[in-house]
Amino acid sequence: MFVELDTDEKIIFNYLKKEGKSVLDTIAIACEFPTSKAAYLLLNLELKGVTRPLPGKQFELI
Repeated sequence: MFVELDTDEKIIFNYLKKEGKSVLDTIAIACEFPTSKAAYLLLNLELKGVTRPLPGKQFELI
């Protein structure tokens, strides 16, 4: 199944693809987004079935 991602979502996707799982704050810093925007983008990716949340504000690709 192919999911269409916007530019900012692709940045987070590529970061998680390279790093594996990561904490929200680390994702935000590495991708140069405010934490609130990173959380919003991660929620969108979760709703699209691309990422999943883990305990401790961590996220990983599915």
